[in-house]
Amino acid sequence: MTARGSLAAIATIVCAMYGCAAQAGEDDASDEAPAESLDLTVDSLDVVHGALRISATMVDGAADVSVRLGGECERRDVGGGMSTLSTLVWALADTDVADAIRCGLAVRARVREGARTVNKVAELGVNVDANAESQSADDGPQLQTAATSEAGIGLVFAPVTRSARLTTGDSILEAAPRESEDEDPAIDGAASFVVPFLDFARSVLRGRPLGLEGSSFATSLSVQGVSLRSDPAPVDAVSIESDPQGPDEPEEPGDPP
Repeated sequence: MTARGSLAAIATIVCAMYGCAAQAGEDDASDEAPAESLDLTVDSLDVVHGALRISATMVDGAADVSVRLGGECERRDVGGGMSTLSTLVWALADTDVADAIRCGLAVRARVREGARTVNKVAELGVNVDANAESQSADDGPQLQTAATSEAGIGLVFAPVTRSARLTTGDSILEAAPRESEDEDPAIDGAASFVVPFLDFARSVLRGRPLGLEGSSFATSLSVQGVSLRSDPAPVDAVSIESDPQGPDEPEEPGDPP
């Protein structure tokens, strides 16, 4: 099942259980409503059916919620899920996670206060990280810095050779060009690689570490300071929670053994 198909499956199950939040654009007039701060706390992140699931708590929120890209990016809706006045559960596919890493997220709740509609907005920062796995060689490359750029996630490793290549599962990347011909990365043995946002998102969601000269680096991310769980939820976790059959019926007293 593709990530997009998995996301649709999650949304279908969630909608059946709770009802979906209305899609943005259904009430264009409400976009012009006054904006206030939304008190929202991210409780947990996990991966379900190949999608990033964000669980959060809201104070004075709404069932009418949309999640969009934040920062200076186009305010495009991403993912899908459900909300109540106090809770939010939202799932993002790999392409949406890639855009969220680049832009951040903005959660908007349309709240009715008397005769008017108020837009309450919470901006959520998304940060990334990578750590050497236990089987990596102690004398192998070590991650020095990780930073987001316009082109992707810039990772600096040392020491590495001139011919080093970084593998992401989707791409084989060469080191970024030196800023000047006078700069010699072999002096300190450092090299910089730019990982495309989508490659990094898929590495996180699929649990595929980055590889460099025999060393592996597990990727992760955090939203509003809450890190992705290291033990992803079982792929059928949502189906178990929504099992309509319920527990097995107990045996009647006096039944023969």
